[in-house]
Amino acid sequence: MSLKKQLENWLNWQESVEPFLIPEDQVDFLDQLPDQDISLKEKSLKIKKTEEITDLETLHSSILNCQKCRLGVTRNKLVFGEGNSSADLMFIGEGPGQDEDVSGRPFVGKAGMLLTKIIENGMKIPRNSVYIANIVKCRPPGNRDPLPDEADCCIDYLKKQIDFVNPSVIVLLGKVAAKYLLNIDCSITKARENSYSYNGKTVFVTYHPSALLRNEKYKRPVWEDMKKVMKTLNIDS
Repeated sequence: MSLKKQLENWLNWQESVEPFLIPEDQVDFLDQLPDQDISLKEKSLKIKKTEEITDLETLHSSILNCQKCRLGVTRNKLVFGEGNSSADLMFIGEGPGQDEDVSGRPFVGKAGMLLTKIIENGMKIPRNSVYIANIVKCRPPGNRDPLPDEADCCIDYLKKQIDFVNPSVIVLLGKVAAKYLLNIDCSITKARENSYSYNGKTVFVTYHPSALLRNEKYKRPVWEDMKKVMKTLNIDS
């Protein structure tokens, strides 16, 4: 099989799995393809270059068919994230649940409704004024925690979301989010004792809303954490 045919087969396979990113300094090989091979050049030119991913919408469209890990095989819908694309406040959970997998939206189940109450009834700001995302974009089967390799496959997408939104404050909901974004591997009780920094942004760790649904004793600590967030952002309580 010729090198050209091998390259074409690989491009066909890659396009069916997920568009890949070509750094600007490595795209010269496209100019070396024979002019008569129109189909190969067209497939190659469809590939998004790194510098073309400049906003949330482009990032979202570029990963819709992601199959980097096993979660891409079992998901119903990829759950990218939603909210104000220039929000001062960003909430990050661990991953979509069943309701999110069906709707394609983050935090819309019972835990999501509780998070909305915390934001709108407690903090007195609209939910659509913040940005909400997760460590992984696809639902882990049975709502289990994401495995390390699954989180590793997805974390760069989240980091790009953080860069594009550029919030002043990030709230990590639960131990999983704290572990994979900040490399904090301790109990939430311990993690809550401090605030953190991520690329110049203030980060707080609190309990995941699902924990509050299981045990109401966590409601008070979460509210104390939200008051810290509000103070940092100068939101009147």
